[in-house]
Amino acid sequence: MTTAVEVEEAQAIITAYGEAFAKAGAAAYHGPREKLAENIVRITLDFFEDPEWQPKLLQAVRTATASKEGAEPMRNLFSAQVFAQAGVALEEDPLSIDELAGKLSIKPIHINASAAQLWGVFLMRYVLGVEPIASASIEEIVTLLTPTVERYIVG
Repeated sequence: MTTAVEVEEAQAIITAYGEAFAKAGAAAYHGPREKLAENIVRITLDFFEDPEWQPKLLQAVRTATASKEGAEPMRNLFSAQVFAQAGVALEEDPLSIDELAGKLSIKPIHINASAAQLWGVFLMRYVLGVEPIASASIEEIVTLLTPTVERYIVG
């Protein structure tokens, strides 16, 4: 069972991660379109590898998988929060997933699919430690994931 304190801690972690990711994502958005997917993959992996962020993200994922209440902060991140934060990072009003998808000229489900791809790696590599992805180099993972994420977010 997830305690209220664990949910509150997970919410704080997810909010801070969302803000930091939105800022980094906004910088990638303003870069060359042909590098957008690679930059998003690299930014995400940088957070996953960061010694300050990794234990916090592990805690948030463990809380999210322990109960419905624990899942709410992460569900909110992927369904609303990060898009609102992205809008602010882009120096606009907060965005919805539909509005961000419109800016990218893609369907909203493509944003979900790219997030699932990246967070699936987090689960396999850092939570479960499944080989060979757990010991693969960051460059191997970037090379592997970029074409898939590119297909989702660039077309």
